[in-house]
Amino acid sequence: MGTRHTAEPLQSKTWELDQDQTSDQGFLYSCSLCEQVLVLSKQFINPRKIQLAFSNTCPGCSFELDKTLKVQTSTLLPGRRFLTNPACKDPEQLIETDESFEAQLSRGSTLLRDVRSDLPSGIELLDEALVLRFGQLVTLQGEASNALSHLLCVRAVYPLPPGLDSDVVFVDGGNVFDAYTVSRHAFCLRLDQETTKLRIHLSRAFTHHQLSGFITERLARV
Repeated sequence: MGTRHTAEPLQSKTWELDQDQTSDQGFLYSCSLCEQVLVLSKQFINPRKIQLAFSNTCPGCSFELDKTLKVQTSTLLPGRRFLTNPACKDPEQLIETDESFEAQLSRGSTLLRDVRSDLPSGIELLDEALVLRFGQLVTLQGEASNALSHLLCVRAVYPLPPGLDSDVVFVDGGNVFDAYTVSRHAFCLRLDQETTKLRIHLSRAFTHHQLSGFITERLARV
C-alpha cells in the first residue's frame, strides 16, 4: 500500500517562504501576477490539475490561472511534503498515490450527489447520474454511448472551466468516429471547428490485435 499524503494549509506570498537550501527540493505553484502561493509539493503536479483545483482563478488577485500560473523549483518547509492554499477545493485530488489499481464497480444511482464531475457533459440530468472523475476507467454501453463519447471529446477540448482545455485520443475500434458530429458540438459550444478536430487525435484499429497493441503499447506512452 502507498503512503497517503495529507494536505496542510499554506497561505503566503512567494517571498515569505523560507528558502533553506539544506531542505529537500520540491515544486512551487504560484500566481506570477500577485505572487500568491497556491501549492508547494514534493512531487510534480500537472499544472492543469492546479488550475482545476482552484477553478482557474487565483485566490489572491482573481485573475485566470491559465494566464498567470507559474511553476518553479523551491525548497520545502521542514517536515512538510504537501501544502496547499486554503482556497484549494480538493487537495487530495492533486496527489497521485502509488497504490496499485483496484477496480470498483458502482451503479450511477449510488454515486454521491454532492460530487461534481471533472468532465461535465453539459446535460444536467446526465451529469447527476454519471460523475466522471480523474483516474476512473468508465465503460459506456448502448446506442447512445457513441454519441456521448463524441460530446465528451469536445467538452474535454473546451477551455477551463468547465472543460479541460486538453487534447483527446480517440481509439476507434468500430469505425464509428464522426467528424461531422464533432463539428456540430464544437459549433454549439462556439469553438473553432477545425481547431477542435485537430485536438482530437483519431486512431483506428481494425483487428483485436491492433486495438490491444495500441492501448497497451502506444497509448501507455501518451
